[in-house]
Amino acid sequence: MDKYKTNSAFNKWFSPINLEKLSILSKQKIVDYNSYRKKLSFEAVLKLFLYGTNEEKESLRDLSTSLIIKQLQKETHVETISYSQLSRSLLALDTDVLVEIFQQLLLKVSQKTTPSKRNHLQLIDSSTFSLSLKRHSWAKFRKSKSGIKLHLNLCFMDDATLYPTEFSITNAREHDVNQLEVLVNQPEATYVFDRGYLDFERLDQIHWDGYFFVTRIKKNTKVHVLESFDIPKDTRVNILSDQHVFLGSTTYLTSRFRLVTIQDEKGKQLAFVTNRFDLTAEEVAQAYKSRWQIELFFKHIKQHLTIKTFFSQGEKGVHNQLILAMIATLLTTLVQLETQTKQTIFQIKRLFRYLLFEPVEVLLKKIVPS
Repeated sequence: MDKYKTNSAFNKWFSPINLEKLSILSKQKIVDYNSYRKKLSFEAVLKLFLYGTNEEKESLRDLSTSLIIKQLQKETHVETISYSQLSRSLLALDTDVLVEIFQQLLLKVSQKTTPSKRNHLQLIDSSTFSLSLKRHSWAKFRKSKSGIKLHLNLCFMDDATLYPTEFSITNAREHDVNQLEVLVNQPEATYVFDRGYLDFERLDQIHWDGYFFVTRIKKNTKVHVLESFDIPKDTRVNILSDQHVFLGSTTYLTSRFRLVTIQDEKGKQLAFVTNRFDLTAEEVAQAYKSRWQIELFFKHIKQHLTIKTFFSQGEKGVHNQLILAMIATLLTTLVQLETQTKQTIFQIKRLFRYLLFEPVEVLLKKIVPS
């Protein structure tokens, strides 16, 4: 019975992380980390902070107190640790090692999905995390405010299957468009982003490099119509026009793009520009509508992955906490993909809160009812 119970849902969740298969450099950094911290190994602190992230712990004191749970002690091999030790441990985690763990998990996720040009989108956006100016003066971006931005590329295959693939963390003053070069890196993928990223030269560069995109144009964008197409009548979207266009002024004209203009449910006109000429006008509109999923994702990590409160005052600690949130998301995504459940990662996460230390079979029965 004891052997059965050691295969807990928590252990199943954490098991895709294989520290032995990291790069030689990362493994050496882990050895160095462990040599200075006899009580709290790299693996133990990683488990503790991922537990704290998933369980929405509000502070390091709260996480420290959690070790009264016998099952957590058993999983981490730690019986007690002070919040100050946890603080030092978070700062001591090597950011590059955490990023490599993220990439290791991302590879496993990609091996379990079959994205193609037609069945998935890459959603790009950013979200600002406000910080206390007094506690985080290094992140100052206005006279009385501190903050950082998480720039994110989210793979969207359907409403249930979505996961982060690329991210960067900057000061909140960073302009979104400057991060396109970091986030756009998969040829044949279709990137969807809002008009905050609109830059004619960058759109051309994306197009010439073999990437696809769908975005909105601004009201004052100069449009030069080359040809217009008939609008199908049997569409669920109120399509006003479908055109081939150049964008820009006489000083700079873009390549030949496609402009689809629709009227939404509230009567507002929206114009989408893309270099996907193989889609229907309705599919172009639906692709941009999918961008709402990344807004929901940001809302989720802010409300349900302990990003309401940052544990650390230091820049490295704040960055590490955001990367841990990305790692936790991929771990739950792998559970979703391996079980082929119809539940979303957010629904699975809610079950984890109640069944984390139960035998994994109990969790699987809830995720995939017989």
